[in-house]
Amino acid sequence: MRKLFPILIYLASIAIMSLAIAMPVNAKSPNIPDKEVCYVLMDAKTGRFFAEQNADRQIRPASLTKILTAIVALENGDLQQEVKVSQEAVYDIGRGGMNIGIMAGETGLTLENMLNVMLIKSANEAANIIAENVAPSRKEYMDMMNRRARELGATNTYFVNPSGKDTEKEDADHFSTARDIAIMARHAMTIPEFRKIVATEYYEGMPSTNKHEKWDVLRNTNKLLWYDNTYPYTVNGKECEYTVTGIKTGYTAAAGNNLVISATGEDGMELIAVVMHVMTANKVYGYATELLRYGFENYSMQKLTDAGVTVKSVIVDGAAEDSNILDLVTESGFSIALPVQPDGTAGNDIETRLDIPNVINAPVRKGDVIGTVEYISDGKVLGEVNLIAARTISKAPAVTAQDTGAEDSDPEQHYSYALSYILLAASGFVLLRTILKKISRRVKKKRYEYRYYRGPNNL
Repeated sequence: MRKLFPILIYLASIAIMSLAIAMPVNAKSPNIPDKEVCYVLMDAKTGRFFAEQNADRQIRPASLTKILTAIVALENGDLQQEVKVSQEAVYDIGRGGMNIGIMAGETGLTLENMLNVMLIKSANEAANIIAENVAPSRKEYMDMMNRRARELGATNTYFVNPSGKDTEKEDADHFSTARDIAIMARHAMTIPEFRKIVATEYYEGMPSTNKHEKWDVLRNTNKLLWYDNTYPYTVNGKECEYTVTGIKTGYTAAAGNNLVISATGEDGMELIAVVMHVMTANKVYGYATELLRYGFENYSMQKLTDAGVTVKSVIVDGAAEDSNILDLVTESGFSIALPVQPDGTAGNDIETRLDIPNVINAPVRKGDVIGTVEYISDGKVLGEVNLIAARTISKAPAVTAQDTGAEDSDPEQHYSYALSYILLAASGFVLLRTILKKISRRVKKKRYEYRYYRGPNNL
């Protein structure tokens, strides 16, 4: 046993060292002590999640619903369309529902106005007005919203109204998750008009109408956009700042405080933080900024490739040039968020996969897209870059009789070939005739022998 003890110690130390190597560099989680809070932290570029808690718990989303309401409106509506304001749209805002006092029958308001009012001031009547004007009915608009949620991958979401109200019996089946909200928010931020609206601190674009000569200036409910929308973080002792770029708040008594925040760091990395079901007032902002701080201090952008980098050389069939070797180069650069290492660099656990045709035929023009290189982590494709031809390769001309020189050959040679064919044919004919004569003589001889020596008279 004593002899085994040093061996066991050695093996244990090896195991501990291996475990330490395998563990992620940034093992700490965000400092959010409330275990009932639902949150995710997402890389906006790739959709990867860097941190999460209760991410798939189905809960009330309150006005975060309006992110999807806006997506469907922007993808299907006309911003300059004048909207009709029904009494139902104005009244059906839920008990204590946010509104700005739009009146039934009010004219002169556009879909663009309603989107700004809904996303900046979180007005419930604006959400209803949008739904009733983009679709034939609110019910049909909800069908569009739920279908779009599934298409985006938000499969644990089901909405029964466009505003997020949850005070009535008919609102009981209205739910989503922190992960689904992040998925929808990520897509919404790819729509330029959405991104512009949710980054606006003040909205002063409401026009005079038959019901309102003027409107109050509307201030964004997202307090992280107020005053200075930049916030500090530190990477290996270096002081940096991220900038908040949106996007949406939400609150009801049942849902608690909900918040989605997008922000961009100094290196261009954009993060989306979703915090939901915070039942203590004002803590939601602290939790959201803690998520962003964690993300920016533990992850950074790393360039995986530049434009014009040779990835592979291939053979081009049918090339006219002496060399049929073609370099395939990256059409653009590609950067991705990776964990920050202690030395300040970013770790790289990314694999690459090439998608190139088995056969490449000439002609090929410089800049033609030949294939792609995909960047993969944990089996998930994070992005891809086109592979293009580095040079032009012409197609070899087709081979013809003239190219072989047949028409330019010596006429005497043609005559010689013809005479040879004729003599060969004549020789064959003579040989065949001789063989036939021999066969004929043998047949006659057999008949003669049979008649005179073996016939019936000689039996």
